[in-house]
Amino acid sequence: MRYLASTLLLFSGLVGGASAIEVQWPTSMDTSVIQGLEDYVQPVGTGKIESGCFGMVREEGRRFHEGIDIRAYQVQSNGEPADYIFAAMSGKVAYINNDTNGPYGRYIILVHDNAEIGLYSLYAHLAKIDSALSVGDNVARGKAIAIMGHTSSPSSPIPVERAHLHFEVGLRLADSFNSWYKSRFDYKRDPNLHGLWNGQNLTGFDPTYLLGKRSVNTLEIIKSLPTALAVTIRTPLAPDFVTRHPGLVQGNPQTAKGWYVEFTWHGLPKRWVALPAGDPQIPNKTFEIIGINQQLKDKMIARKILTSNGLNAGENLLQNLEILLSNSR
Repeated sequence: MRYLASTLLLFSGLVGGASAIEVQWPTSMDTSVIQGLEDYVQPVGTGKIESGCFGMVREEGRRFHEGIDIRAYQVQSNGEPADYIFAAMSGKVAYINNDTNGPYGRYIILVHDNAEIGLYSLYAHLAKIDSALSVGDNVARGKAIAIMGHTSSPSSPIPVERAHLHFEVGLRLADSFNSWYKSRFDYKRDPNLHGLWNGQNLTGFDPTYLLGKRSVNTLEIIKSLPTALAVTIRTPLAPDFVTRHPGLVQGNPQTAKGWYVEFTWHGLPKRWVALPAGDPQIPNKTFEIIGINQQLKDKMIARKILTSNGLNAGENLLQNLEILLSNSR
């Protein structure tokens, strides 16, 4: 509890004066018309604007939406959207999916290792991805990379009148995701079609921290997210997450035999403190919950970060911990 209380004070706001990465609105919408969410968010069939936003906004608060849906601004004579999709930040093509074999439909993922913290941006439900793009290509901020669409899996079609860009930003949990996936699923019956860029290995945060900004400090955005849960972990090896995101780490990963970790209410690991051998906080078991932000408990229960009694690890926290630790056993 000691760490949790101090961190809620330490990371309560963005730190001024830090470096920043330039940001571009990800569609060809005329942003001068935007006065509020209703001017750019595409809701689901209920028509409730919040259903197109980030959070527990679907199915009366029972289903999580890990991004924001930006509606079409330009429409062709046949009703199809004509909006271009742009790279929100300079980066590199990490993944292209040209099939409609999942809920994202056709989508492309960029990684932004030039940002203050390496993160991904994801652009989904696309009609067409620029055929000249390949994995590994450098992409400048503002480059047109696709055309907006309404592609999805055949079991969950999106009608043309609700065409939109699903825009998502966040962090990848583990480079060892494939080994975790194979240990959990029948690979012949349920193969991992998307490798490291499977949605189970991605943990997003609210894109409105970026949208409409000229530049942002992505590391300070992550640090400023409210701490909802703190756990301590026993592990002989440092998870690869801490190697890829040293800006979130305090202490020496090389000598750590355990970790104190803070999570957001939706399961993003936002702060890591290395615990050396002999530290009394290292639990006897794999992990232990040591602090819960009571103001965010209901959200964590809805997100299944906590069980319904609000005391124990829910299935989504357990899964994220398994993935994070999949290279450290």
